[in-house]
Amino acid sequence: MGEAVSRAGLNRVRVEWVAAAFGLLTGVTMVYVPYEFGTSIFRHIYPHIRLMGTSFMVGSAAMLVALLYPTWPAWIGGVGRALFMGSLTLYWWKATVLGGVVTGVIVYPVMGAFLLVETLPRWRTQGLFTGFLLTTSLAFGAFILVDPSWLGPGFYPVYRPVARPLGVLFLVGGALLGAGWWRSNVRLERGAVGMLTLLFGQLAFVAGYRGTWTGMQLYFVMTLGGALMLFLRRRPETSSVSWRLFRGVALVSVLPILAVGALASVFAQRAIERELRDKARQTVATEVARLEQTMTMARILLLSQARDPVLLAMLRARDEQALQSRLRLLEFQPGPFDAAWVLDGEGRPLRAPSLPSDSGNNFAFRDYFQGGRTPGEVYLSRPFRGVNQLPMVAFSTPVVLGEGRFDILVGGMALPRMGREQAPASRDYRVEIFDRRGGELLRATNQEGVLARAPVISILDGAALTPTEGITEAVDASGRRLLIAHAQVPGTPWSVSVTAPLRQAFAAVTRLSLIVVLIALAAGAVALLLSRWVGRDVAQRLTALRDGFAALGTLRLDQPVPTRGDDELAQLTEGFNEMAARIERTQKELREAIDSRDQFMSMASHELRTPLTPLKATIELLLRQCRTGQELSPERLRGTLERLRRQVDRLTRLIGDMLDVSRLRAGRFSLRRAPMDLCALSREVVDRIAHARGELTAPISLELPDTPLVGVWDEQRLDQVLTNLVENAVRYSRPDKPIHVRVRLQDDGVLLEVEDQGIGVPTENLPHLFEPFYRAQNASAHHAGGLGLGLAICREIVERHGGRIHAESQGPGQGTRFSVFLPGQDVTDQITGT
Repeated sequence: MGEAVSRAGLNRVRVEWVAAAFGLLTGVTMVYVPYEFGTSIFRHIYPHIRLMGTSFMVGSAAMLVALLYPTWPAWIGGVGRALFMGSLTLYWWKATVLGGVVTGVIVYPVMGAFLLVETLPRWRTQGLFTGFLLTTSLAFGAFILVDPSWLGPGFYPVYRPVARPLGVLFLVGGALLGAGWWRSNVRLERGAVGMLTLLFGQLAFVAGYRGTWTGMQLYFVMTLGGALMLFLRRRPETSSVSWRLFRGVALVSVLPILAVGALASVFAQRAIERELRDKARQTVATEVARLEQTMTMARILLLSQARDPVLLAMLRARDEQALQSRLRLLEFQPGPFDAAWVLDGEGRPLRAPSLPSDSGNNFAFRDYFQGGRTPGEVYLSRPFRGVNQLPMVAFSTPVVLGEGRFDILVGGMALPRMGREQAPASRDYRVEIFDRRGGELLRATNQEGVLARAPVISILDGAALTPTEGITEAVDASGRRLLIAHAQVPGTPWSVSVTAPLRQAFAAVTRLSLIVVLIALAAGAVALLLSRWVGRDVAQRLTALRDGFAALGTLRLDQPVPTRGDDELAQLTEGFNEMAARIERTQKELREAIDSRDQFMSMASHELRTPLTPLKATIELLLRQCRTGQELSPERLRGTLERLRRQVDRLTRLIGDMLDVSRLRAGRFSLRRAPMDLCALSREVVDRIAHARGELTAPISLELPDTPLVGVWDEQRLDQVLTNLVENAVRYSRPDKPIHVRVRLQDDGVLLEVEDQGIGVPTENLPHLFEPFYRAQNASAHHAGGLGLGLAICREIVERHGGRIHAESQGPGQGTRFSVFLPGQDVTDQITGT
């Protein structure tokens, strides 16, 4: 059984897993650190490297999704394999076949072939990574033994001393794997897989050391596939929570790599662009500030000199000696000019020793003569060579002599002056300043090639340099990829360019991106390893919850589901325990409600039977007397009828209370408000009860204000409240103890009090007096009956009027006082009106 499980583990690893992992890693590297593909073998794919990397990533991600979620549509895996195979084919041809890397020429077609075979119906449930390892190892061993240099430039310099032994090891490992697979010898097969895993692992290490990123990634995933073959004992249960968690973590571990890589690439590009743009702007700002100062000073000096009467007199008189002194003063004062001279209207020079040496006696062909004839303006010339072949530019303006005559005053500035203040640029950058009119280089970082054609113009065409500023990627004559930022100097025909080699420019950010991606990969691997442990823990806790649900009907509060940790499952368990407790409390409340219902039915039956029994007995007595012809005296007949009336009243009151409670619970309890006099109602209630009770009734005193209290209330319901309170006082008081009924006017309403000196109410029973079916302990023991509904109905009536009712008692035997407050500002108005 164990051997069968081990062999099943060897056959579970699919080439598609390895291919998807390789494609994902390669795509990330190509897209987010493309400038690491700078060796000669990648020159054919570099122009398309980002597109190829994107195809690798998207295809590999789709393949992984299809592997992890096999129930999803099949076209997802098909599209992923198509994108991956297209990218792999292009990479194989341009980077390995054209680059002469024989190991790559072998391994990539073998990978693609096994990947396609696994899509056939027969092999969809069985991995072919064993066959892939077998074929690759035998081919590697054979080719290395034939010619070790076929290892390629990335491996041959390292393996040259041990190349043939390495080939022998590959052949031996492949042969052992083939023999173990043919004979179904799991031990031999596992030993061969372990041997080949070590061989491909050291190839991955050497490839990483040599900077061959695709080779490192390929052999790394092959090593990982071999490790899975060795340690994967059985196929995961895809329906279990642990497997769902594992594949979810596996998928989520891919997304951070893509996101982090994308962010690293975008931030790298933006950082470099910002750096180049900032350096270009700094250079432009420095040059512009200096040139603006120079232009301003030159314009002020030249225009002031051109309008100076003394200079005009010198020029009109052609006083060359005085003119020479004046020009020397212009040259040697702190200013922008290194030389100064004057040309007449024909371009012939007046006496001046600093004229260009190759000009002869006429300078009319110079652009500073042609462009400097506009009155009131200063012209900046194209660069030229002056005395001693010194490169310089000239500022010129006309001196109007009158009668149509003019001379040209010229100030020259040497270009080396521009290099005295270095622009703020990195030493890895080349800064150039050139004249757009002819492309002459005015200044470069290394001060070479001044007045020659600017190198940046040979890299970028004129259209790219036409915009005021821009940044673009280009290739120089040696094949290096460059990032060039350029900007025009406002107000001048000059431009500034900053050129940076991409490999050096992106080096720091590339290393950071690579570190981030490697950290993300490591985190994903750790997450996959930990997901199994987490899955087992989750499964155990979910099993406990399942058992808890199964036993929910019999679960007791002292036996909750154990809670571990403080995560969501622990919160779910706590919620389940709370739900079970609520169910238990609900069941308890339901049982209490049933007991209350049964108690109420028992009490109602008893209370209804109490008036019915004497009522029935009295009626039977009257019927019997009627049958026998016995006559009753008027007094006795009146007493009998009075007893019948009292029992009927009691029965009516009980039925009315039950109907009121029913209306309250059904929401059909309403008031009929109308103007009424509370004093008259109180007087009527007290008189009615006093006459009904007769001599056995405790004396009732009534305290009323001198004027009527008229308000908008429900007279029938207030009658019910007052009657209930007074009858309760009578019922629970001795005949010799007086009862006091008071009606008082307050600022915002009316206060009605009923106070007795009867049995009182225990302190602990006071908060519950107004609850339905509740009776105080001493009231239940008292001879008077009742359902415990009267006070509950009174509270509802009072609160419906917007008032409040409460009871006060010092304890048993201390009497009770009920206070009812009824709000109503209109009461005062009515009194005032009265």
